[in-house]
Amino acid sequence: MVKMDASKITSKTSSLKALILKAWRERWTDIQWGINIKTILPRGVSGDLYNLADCILQQAMVGCGANQLVISYLKHSLASHLVSYAAVLQRISKFDAFHKPHCILSLLEFLESFLDSITCRGKMEEEILAYAVSSIILWLLQVYHYSLSKYPSSNPIQSQELLEKSTSLLNSIVHTDFLLAMFYLAKQNDPDEYSEVTKKCQEITAFMMMNTQFKAPVTIHETLQKLCNMDIDKVAPLNTRPEPVTHILQALVAINVVGNPNAEMQQLANQLVMIQRIKGYPLSRLYCELIRACFISLNDSSKDASRQALWAAFTFLKIPQVIHYVHSSCGTNNKEGDSSVEVVEAFEKLLQATPLLDIVDAKNSCNSLISLLEALVKLNVVSDTQLAYFNQKRETKDIKLQKLEPTGLQGSVPSFLVRAEPTLAGILKTMGGDFHKTHDSLLSMLCQLVGGTTLDTILPVATVEGKLKLFVSRLIKFNEFALLSASEKGASQSKVYTFDISFLILCSIVQDYGPEAVLDENGDSFFEQWVRDCMPHKGVHKSPEQILQKCDPQKVDMFIHHLSTLDFDFKNTNIKPHDLCTNVSGVIKEILFAWEQGSVSAADVKRMLDSLRQKMTCLAVCASVWLCSYINVVHQDAYLKPLNMVQQFLIPPTEGELTQIDNFKERFILMCQIIRKMQYDIHPTSLAKTKSISFTHISRQPMLEQLQTVWEDISSRGYLHIDATHIIENLLNTGGHIWFVTNLVKETLKFRYQEDLDRSVDIVLALFHLDIEKCTEALLLHVLPQYLYNSKLCEELVEPQSAILAKLSVYCIYAALEHSNSNKVHTSRKRRHDDSEDLDPLCSSSKVRRLNDSSVDASIYYSQGQSGPGVVLKEPLLSSLESLYKTFSQLVAKHGDVTPQTHFIFDFLLYMVQCGQDRTQLVLQKMPSEIVPTLIKALPDNFNIGLILRLYDLSTPYGRKDTARDLCLLRNMRLRPD
Repeated sequence: MVKMDASKITSKTSSLKALILKAWRERWTDIQWGINIKTILPRGVSGDLYNLADCILQQAMVGCGANQLVISYLKHSLASHLVSYAAVLQRISKFDAFHKPHCILSLLEFLESFLDSITCRGKMEEEILAYAVSSIILWLLQVYHYSLSKYPSSNPIQSQELLEKSTSLLNSIVHTDFLLAMFYLAKQNDPDEYSEVTKKCQEITAFMMMNTQFKAPVTIHETLQKLCNMDIDKVAPLNTRPEPVTHILQALVAINVVGNPNAEMQQLANQLVMIQRIKGYPLSRLYCELIRACFISLNDSSKDASRQALWAAFTFLKIPQVIHYVHSSCGTNNKEGDSSVEVVEAFEKLLQATPLLDIVDAKNSCNSLISLLEALVKLNVVSDTQLAYFNQKRETKDIKLQKLEPTGLQGSVPSFLVRAEPTLAGILKTMGGDFHKTHDSLLSMLCQLVGGTTLDTILPVATVEGKLKLFVSRLIKFNEFALLSASEKGASQSKVYTFDISFLILCSIVQDYGPEAVLDENGDSFFEQWVRDCMPHKGVHKSPEQILQKCDPQKVDMFIHHLSTLDFDFKNTNIKPHDLCTNVSGVIKEILFAWEQGSVSAADVKRMLDSLRQKMTCLAVCASVWLCSYINVVHQDAYLKPLNMVQQFLIPPTEGELTQIDNFKERFILMCQIIRKMQYDIHPTSLAKTKSISFTHISRQPMLEQLQTVWEDISSRGYLHIDATHIIENLLNTGGHIWFVTNLVKETLKFRYQEDLDRSVDIVLALFHLDIEKCTEALLLHVLPQYLYNSKLCEELVEPQSAILAKLSVYCIYAALEHSNSNKVHTSRKRRHDDSEDLDPLCSSSKVRRLNDSSVDASIYYSQGQSGPGVVLKEPLLSSLESLYKTFSQLVAKHGDVTPQTHFIFDFLLYMVQCGQDRTQLVLQKMPSEIVPTLIKALPDNFNIGLILRLYDLSTPYGRKDTARDLCLLRNMRLRPD
């Protein structure tokens, strides 16, 4: 709009005042006024530029009473768009002659006449209207306060009328969602004026309490309370109902325990709080669902001792710590002490799950609920009185409960944990000492660990307590010490066996937990280098040629020469143990090729392989690594001989081997476990009849069929069992993120009922947590565009599938945001962590990317939202969202039609607001500003005030400006005649 110079404004304003006087003298009708005003204000020029509303009201309020004829001119000007509602409201609010009750009453009646139709008709008015609404509320409060102070000393009837009118108008404003939203905007714009409003409300409340002669209506108290409590959830609450059943927590916990068991407690707690946020659950339900999820998986794992040990340690050691952390962050304490109100409520709800509690108690030979409560009592989350109460509740059930034969861990699970914790502490302490002094005791201790089930039960406890990496780190140091000792001239056989058993234990741990979870990326020990160069993991084998490159031909020849002799002994080879491990691949290759060529007999091969495992069982493991890698690439007709060689290592030991070789039984047991897992990985059918092995492998079944089979199983069960978790993880590693996400979305959208769709979304979100950032990137950049652009896939965007896809997308975005901000795991460490058992993460700080490089004041336009300190959008999520929003802006206004894509984009924004809470504005900060108004024009009935108020960051001027624009657009759409 063109700015007018001061002289012109003065001239026009004078002309307007003269016209008003002339109109009053000649008693013009409002029609005549409308005709004559056009001689001064040409078409399209607003009277607000020349203070037209101000001029008319000044003239109307000259006497003791209001001049109704002049007021009619203002009404006509308002109806014909010559003045804006904002200007009229601002002018009324400036009238402070409260001693003129007739004028005040006329203004109140005039305000009453157009209150229901207040809106704005131009861009310039959008920002002013919020101020105007705030001003008129303050003015009405002043009128009420003044009239109350004069009651009943002055004319009581007149005062009563003023009080009633102002009460009615205030009540109408706070019950008109548009006006209340504009007032909320004004509060964000000018906190000082809002504090004046609240101060006036308090003065009125105090005055009413003192003035006993005046009986205030109930509505004024409610109105004043609402004006003083302008919280967004009270101004415009979102009508969201929490889902009656949740499936995400069990699946998410299963993914965490199987995929990343040694994740830091804070990381898991952040994930749980994220679930609470996107689902809108109270804390008590979060705790209840979390414990229930652990009990389901604990029951699922009870057939296998090592699995049961891991889940028991997680449930009874880690979960209390997680609950304590969450309670300290956002829980509420009982009035009588430190105990958590929400935890007590959660256990009350858990008592209703009697069948689950009964079967978990039976299979774990304990009272699971009480065992968990006892751990929480130690952390001051639950009191002794509450423990006694719950004990009494379960006691009657516990007496009647018939104990079943334990199938996994023998005896009570809590007693196992009581034994395992001090044992682990003792092992770590011993391994932290001087190896020269503790060598013999450490060898004996390691043999005892391997001999029974101790290792299988110690490792889960170490994992859950965050000490697994420390245990591995110290074991690697001990292995290095044993290697040096065994390499010395004239070293005793026990030192060789020490290197052997420590190497095997390390192999077993890496095989089960993955090298990235327990080893430093740039570790320089022999074992770590061997793992990087040779060892297969999760179905990924090294090339057999790559493994052979590490061999020294001279040492291989020497090794073969000595191995061919009947009295083979290490002392005669002068080859150090680590050289033997490195070069055994070349040796085993030569033996295999010689056998294939007929140069050696099967009996010779058997004798040499037996000799290898007798001298060091780790040599059998190293040889099997090469053999399995070779089998993995060779033609089917040629793998029988190498497979037989692997099987030869697994033949039970003879009586002579057991009696003549120290600790051979313990080392042989562990060697067999390691080799069987490698063999199962490349040839599952060969071990079909043996004990089930919990190790992922590449199936011979087509990947899509395998995914569909396991998905049907998960869907029918309603929860994620352990075997399915291993298979799903392997499918992700094999097929890649885009394939994985694409097919899981397809399987989800096949459901037709809301209950099935909700369950599916929960489980899929949990599965994506195997790698949430890359899965989210695949969903936003590859999968969603397919459904939005591909004409065949567009047919899937119908209800309720369209809303479910939007919901899954939003869930993934918030989960990826949380993961990127809470993932403190170091990807590289130059120094081995061994100095302390405390694995405190370093807070990763990254600079926030400049959000709009073309503008110097970009930081004014965008902000990080009200998401708390340190929560920022990082790559790849930031660029993925930018790309998605670009797609939205292209589709939302396509040909001006309402399409399935339009509804999808609306559902996406709706879920963004419902699930995001304080993260919403952060995630929507890069969304083009034209998307929302275009959606409002297309789907006005779908929008409400609460949704619009939450779409923008109201702490920034541009956020408030866009909000005012959209609120006014929605208001005009609503006021438009049908």
